[in-house]
Amino acid sequence: MKSRFVLVSRWLMPAPRERVWELLVHPERWPHWWPRLESARRTVPGAADGLGAVTEFRWNSGLGYRIEFAVATVRVQEPIELEGEARGNLRGSGLWLLEEAGDGARLTYRWDVQLEKPWMRLLAPLLWPVFAQRHFRVMRDGARAMAHQLGCEAGRVEEWSSLTLRPS
Repeated sequence: MKSRFVLVSRWLMPAPRERVWELLVHPERWPHWWPRLESARRTVPGAADGLGAVTEFRWNSGLGYRIEFAVATVRVQEPIELEGEARGNLRGSGLWLLEEAGDGARLTYRWDVQLEKPWMRLLAPLLWPVFAQRHFRVMRDGARAMAHQLGCEAGRVEEWSSLTLRPS
């Protein structure tokens, strides 16, 4: 049964990498600008750079179900790399990589998770394309919202899973 998902999103953001980094390292502020993120609550503050911090997330899929999980920050290399380990309805890891790209930044997010909700695990072989599509929709909305926060327009967005590679 397919219950492991590896999903990669890549955004080109015409804003300095340091400004993008500043938005990413404060996930408790994401609900103010990221659609479908209902809440993000920092439960463990961690070190000054965020290492060891734990944030509880609640996302609305837009299809009548919610995903809840906590992410512990396990690696921080400012302003290049931010990695977290997820536990909850999903279990796995998320990794943000930021590169300079001309006058802007290229963000790559790799989400490698196992489904933990029993109904999702059961239906994953049939609904895998739907789950991937919803994830990518949330990420595209996030790219547009981040660009708005930064006062620019999102550039190229690419998405990859075992089923797709789709520039938009």
